[in-house]
Amino acid sequence: MLTDIQLVFIILALTILCFLTPRFRSDMVALSSLMALYLTGLLTVQEALSGFANSVVIMIAALFVVGEGIFQTGLAERAGNLLVKHTGNSEFKMTIFMMLLVALLSGFISNTGTIAIFIPMVVSFCRKMQIHPGKLLMPLAFTSSMGGTLTLIGTAPNLLASQTLVDYGYDSLKFVSFTAIGAIVLVVGITYLWFIGRKMLDRPHENDAHSANQSEDIDLLKEYNISQYIHHINIPEGFEDEGKTLRDIKWRSVYNITVLEVIRKPAKKQFLLPKSTLRFLPGADYSPKSGDYLIVYGHKEAIYKLIEDKGVEITEENDSGDFMLEKARLAEVILTPQSAFINQSIEDIRFRDKYDLTILALKHQYKDARRPDQNEMLLYGDTMLVYGEWKDINLLHEEKRDTVVLSHVRKPAAALPHPGRSFLAGLILIWMIFMMVFEVLPTVITVIMTALIIVFTRCVRQTDHAYRSINWHTIILIACMLPMATALEKTGGIEYISERLVAGLGDVGPLAVMAGLYIIASVFSQFISNTATAVLLYPVAIMTSQNLVVSPYPMVMAVAFAASMAFATPVATPPNAMVMAAGKYKFMDFMRVGAPVQLITAIFIILFLPIFFPF
Repeated sequence: MLTDIQLVFIILALTILCFLTPRFRSDMVALSSLMALYLTGLLTVQEALSGFANSVVIMIAALFVVGEGIFQTGLAERAGNLLVKHTGNSEFKMTIFMMLLVALLSGFISNTGTIAIFIPMVVSFCRKMQIHPGKLLMPLAFTSSMGGTLTLIGTAPNLLASQTLVDYGYDSLKFVSFTAIGAIVLVVGITYLWFIGRKMLDRPHENDAHSANQSEDIDLLKEYNISQYIHHINIPEGFEDEGKTLRDIKWRSVYNITVLEVIRKPAKKQFLLPKSTLRFLPGADYSPKSGDYLIVYGHKEAIYKLIEDKGVEITEENDSGDFMLEKARLAEVILTPQSAFINQSIEDIRFRDKYDLTILALKHQYKDARRPDQNEMLLYGDTMLVYGEWKDINLLHEEKRDTVVLSHVRKPAAALPHPGRSFLAGLILIWMIFMMVFEVLPTVITVIMTALIIVFTRCVRQTDHAYRSINWHTIILIACMLPMATALEKTGGIEYISERLVAGLGDVGPLAVMAGLYIIASVFSQFISNTATAVLLYPVAIMTSQNLVVSPYPMVMAVAFAASMAFATPVATPPNAMVMAAGKYKFMDFMRVGAPVQLITAIFIILFLPIFFPF
């Protein structure tokens, strides 16, 4: 017969194991763990659902709305555009100021959203400067995580640290409690990344002619290994299906062939295609006419089958580039960690119907790109090569929740949100910071009020957008993991872990115990959510400090910093995962660059924490 403490440790071990398995969604794992705790009798209904009433959960949801207002008004993007404009062609200025700006923004709004805005900017700058984007994107991701530790609201573990202390009868942390050490870590991290880390990531630029969109398209076709699927056919006189639409002749369903672009000659026949040739992207209502040249996408065997069945003629591409993809463009698209497309098939998400774009190639993490099947599942960390008109690519670019578009036509200044709205969003953010620094109201009330003001002032255009901006994945994860800490405490699991930690390191002193907690949290955070890591270890940190009869603040804050300082793997944080595809990194790139950053920041945090927060 298993005891309660054995049962809770079994559920905890299975939960962590499932967190480590990429195929399982972490929020569903947390929810399943919660149900297991209740069904085994370890928690009552009230205890199991207590996480959903926790003020931190409410506060994080409201902060997502505040962040959405910052993004929708264009405040963050304007700051980035202004930075790019004033740094000119200086790699040093661009890198340092971009890292500082990303860190500053991440101290107040989601680092995932911040990275989604800045990835296309950095990629565009690198192409302009003929620098490989991998040289800058990983440092950007790392500094976004460092920036989250600058304030109480910068990252979920910080908020949870303050609430856990309150739950155990201690005073809450201040808005700027993390700022001093966070600033030291940021300066140390940026210094290392500029002088050492950036050089470790240096590699040859992939193309010397990126100024031409056509050259970029050629490079992307080669990189995604789909040039072999691009063919050119001619519709001859007497075409048997002339007058019928693409919808009617069903080339896509019968032959798995997609018509990408149509090149239509003038009525008068000429040997070479004149400049006035009409080029357009065909819709389902397009009717192939004799004399039309079509750029099509499909297997060569399917093309030959089409030629055999329909009598179309294959045409060799000439040197003048007449058959290059012209009006349409190609773009790389990254799935964000919270994308609704993950674990759904291409057919299920109806990508072509929704965006009028064609997915030409799909690249899973650590695998070569290839032409996707419509029933293939999209996974965390996938990148896609999409094809369509720039206006449709720009529409996709606007929806940063599901995807990040790496290359796109920048909107004209007139199309950006009105500058007055950006200014208003900035004032609201400053007001929130003032209220929290001087503790005019409880933190949770201040954040909820700010979210309401953001909605009432239409910084978020529609209330539905405010609800959609909330990352329910994170909310469910936190709310379901908090009762795990309750179960561990209730069964004596936390006391058991704390006693083992004190027995092993207590004789050396509290600094060694704090270092041990930091190492445990740091290892956990490389593979499971920083939020889950924090929830599990904060009670251990407090119980351990009580056993040692020392202040719990340095212990708890050590866990908070360790949970956020996750650099050694691409799955450690959402920003790491997002830049992996854009920077064309391998797993070992994160180990080579991230592990030293992990070690250096750990040393500084462990040394400085007792100075600012004595034992």
